[in-house]
Order: sequence, then C-alpha cells, then structure tokens
Amino acid sequence: MRTSVIILISLTLLSKYVSSIDLVVEIESGKVQGSEFVSSGGAVYYSWRGIPYAKPPLGDLRFDPPQKPDPWSGILNATESGPACIYASTYPTDPLPSAGNDEDCLTISVYSPGNSGTNDTLPVLVWIYGGGFVSGNSDFNFYDPSPFLDDNVIVVSFNYRLGVFGFLSTGDEVISGNSGLKDQLLALNWTKNNIINFGGDPDRITIFGQSAGSRSVSYHIISPKSSGLFNAAIMESGCALSYIEVDNPRDVAYILAEKFSSNITNASDTSEVKNVLQSAPTEELLAYSKSYNFGPILEKDSDEAFLDKPLYELIASGNISQLPVIIGYTAEETLDYFSDLESLQELASYYDENLNLLVPSMLLNADTNTTKLGEEIRTVYAGEDINFGNELGSFIKWYSDQKFVRSIYKFVALYSQYVPLYMYRFNFYGTTSLTHLSIPGAGNVSHADEVPYLFNVSTHPLQTDADYLTRRRLVKLWTNFAKTHDPTPDNSSELLQNVKWELAQSDNIQFLNIDNNLEMTVNTTQLELAAFWNNFWETYSYHPYNTF
Repeated sequence: MRTSVIILISLTLLSKYVSSIDLVVEIESGKVQGSEFVSSGGAVYYSWRGIPYAKPPLGDLRFDPPQKPDPWSGILNATESGPACIYASTYPTDPLPSAGNDEDCLTISVYSPGNSGTNDTLPVLVWIYGGGFVSGNSDFNFYDPSPFLDDNVIVVSFNYRLGVFGFLSTGDEVISGNSGLKDQLLALNWTKNNIINFGGDPDRITIFGQSAGSRSVSYHIISPKSSGLFNAAIMESGCALSYIEVDNPRDVAYILAEKFSSNITNASDTSEVKNVLQSAPTEELLAYSKSYNFGPILEKDSDEAFLDKPLYELIASGNISQLPVIIGYTAEETLDYFSDLESLQELASYYDENLNLLVPSMLLNADTNTTKLGEEIRTVYAGEDINFGNELGSFIKWYSDQKFVRSIYKFVALYSQYVPLYMYRFNFYGTTSLTHLSIPGAGNVSHADEVPYLFNVSTHPLQTDADYLTRRRLVKLWTNFAKTHDPTPDNSSELLQNVKWELAQSDNIQFLNIDNNLEMTVNTTQLELAAFWNNFWETYSYHPYNTF
C-alpha cells in the first residue's frame, strides 16, 4: 500500500514538474532545474545535466570511495553538463568535454522524452562510457541519447573517476582501489532512488556500456554490492573475463609518492603514502601517473571491497546476479588500433620475434615453455611455419581475440547456463568504419563502430540511409530489451526483418549478425578457436582462474 502511495505521489510530481515550463524536479538532495533540448529530428526532449551524485572527491576524499553529496537549498541549475573527470589521454576523434576536465566531476544526467503520452513510468537505460578506464566522459556532446528517447525510454549517464584518480591502490584498505567502480555503484544507487521523480521505473533499469563500460557492466553483475540495483544488462565489446593490464598497484603508489616527498621510502606506512598523494597538485600527479597502467583490481577482502574474488570462478559457479543479458562484439575489434600498415607490420613482427608474448596472462604450470606455447598459438591462427608479419589478417584476428572476443565467447558459455542471454556481432560497414585500414583476411568493422548508431556523437555524424536504418534497428533492439527483456518480442516487425533473436546457449553459441540485413547464425571458426582456448587453459594453467 505504501509503495503505491509513493508511486502515485511521484507521478503527480512528474506531471506537475516535467510538463511545466520550469522543469524543476525534487530529488533526495534538493531541487534541480532542467531544460528543454531539440533533437536533430526536431523533437523536443527534457534533460537535467550535471547533478552531483557524490561529494567532490578532493583533498581527504581523493582516492576514497565516493560519499553521498550534502543536500542543497534552493534550486540547483542542472541545464548544462558538468566537467569531465581528469583523464590521462583521449582518442583523436573523441569529442572534447564541453565544460573541460576537473577532479570535481562526479555528476549524473537524466534525459527524458517528456510527454510520453502515458501516465506509466518509463524503462530506464543507464549508460557507462568506455575508454580503457583512463579516458572517456558522459558529456552530451559525446553521447546525445536522442535516438533512444525517440523510442520512449529514459536515459541516464554519469562521470566516474579514471586513471590514477579512480584506480590507485596501496594494496590494502588504506587505498583499497576501484574507486572508479565505486563511483559507478553510487551512481546506480542514485538512479534507483531518484529516477521515479523523473518518470522512470526503478524496477525496469537496464545498464549498458561499451569497452571499459561493458567490462564495468559485468563487474556490477558480479559484485554483490550492485545486487538489486538493475534488472538487465547490455555489454558491448568487453566483459569481466577480458584481461586488463595493471601495474603492481602498491609499487606504483610508492613510486608516485616519492615524486612528491623525499621522506617516502619502501618502509613508509601506506597511510603516509596516501597523505602525500592526497596533497599532490592535480596536474603534476596526472603527469607522473601517465607512465603506469591503472584499472580494476581484486581488492583485499573487506566490507568495503567491490571485487575481491577470482572473477572466472564466480561466473562459472553462477554465484552472481542472474539477469537477462545482451552481449556482443564487432567484426574486427582491433582494426582501429592501427592507423597505418607500417605500425601494424611492426607490431606483428615484434610478436613473431617474441612468441612468448602471445601467451595470455594466466597461471602457468611449472616448467612451461612459453615460447613453444606462443608458436602453437601462432600456428592455430596463421598456419604451420607462417609468420604473423606475412599474414597480417591472421595477426589482427589473434589480436582481436586476445583483447576481446575470446573472453566474450567464454563469458557466453558460462553465464548462459543461468540466464537468458542474447549474443550479437556488429558487422555493418557504414560511415563510422570507412577510415579503417583494409587488410586481407580481416574484418572491416572495428571497436566502438556501433556507438554512433546508438548515440548522436558530434564527431561521427551518420550520413547515409543505410546508416540511419541501422540506427533504427539497433536502438529498437536495445529499447525492446529494456522494456521486455526480449530484443524481438514481436518477430513480425518489418523494421527488424521479421527476425527472431534466439538465445545463445553454452552448447549452441548462436548470435544475431547485425549487417545490412539481420540474421541468426553461428561462427564455426570462432567456435573452433573457443575449443582450442578451452583446451589450452585446462592443459597449461590451473584454477582458480580470474580472466580468460
């Protein structure tokens, strides 16, 4: 009874505020002023941008888990995006954040279709951006969600800390690590608690992300801290089993602290290291940290830990949140890693000369000859006695598997035992893919090529009728899933070519091939490679596994 009253009150507030010209909404921390914006198609939508969901992570709060913001009086101006978090680098074609970068960056934005023509609350899609945990932002200039709003859902996006600011750790509870993931956790809590005031349904929240954002989605599926905060998930090009290179966190923390204080030695207490680094100037800390790799880690077991157990074993056991999932990848994930043939040739030849580097990061049995294992791997991808330098398509295929695809296939095999799971491959060669290298034997649709078909990305405008058709299809699949947990609930849809997206199973890893046409299919070559890697791990490694 009480829940019904709360929903009725919230809907009354929604009608009062969202339909009014001032667009003021009251949330837990206070009132926020929204604004109208007009999509490229001329539709009018509402947005509330740059709302603080945490205290500024400055001074004594730097590196710490985020804290809820202090309440404010009056009406907060939420008509523009807040600054992006500090990042170490950005990709050349990524839009720059409209409000620049700042450590005080933990803000969240809500986008609504406005007058939806119904009094019902709407499904919610929560976006987590990618960027390797060292780059990215949620700026409207980067991720304008208008295509989703056309399909009558609410979209939420937010910033989370990156690089040294989000993933520094002293290897203990002093700086436990994963603060960037804990930012995401607080943002999901904020959404669960506040979204009804914007007309969203707190019991129909789907989280989705690409690359590092996709990995983040799977971390939230795994972590008990996130349990109950969302009801479905979409993962684009990444999962928890994908290996991410992280330098020894404790060593890096001490090296950085020594840059700012001659009193820091290896014998110093980690609390001293933390104090030094919390007072370090932002730009200097950023500059010194660029030489090191930061990202999610397994923390020491504690009440505060977000991830503290081997990830593979948790997924395999099903001891994680069990909810419907879409997961997929692009036809050639790593094609855009290379801007010219020379750099591709150079890297392929480097691996030919250092075959041990082809072996994944894994626990290896004693006396394992990694060079011979590397030769075995190259043979599987390129053929007997053939160098990658002479078969660049085979090298890119291995590289894509190493970075993304191998682990996604394993995630599908494990997780599909417990949940409805839909798999896809994005293979549409449109405007976003035209600048990639053309390599014989390699696919031509690369990492993140699907993103501009979901969002309006200012630096990647769509140009052709085929582009816009693919957008309508992709957005419809995603929003169908958010609404019903089935991307093709009506298989008589002409837009979706009357295709029924069938579930992937551990013994039948089929997927929807998203190209000029939609088609359910299997990739026999990839299944053979999956079988090779399963045998490889079981032969040369031992449990517990973490990544794959």
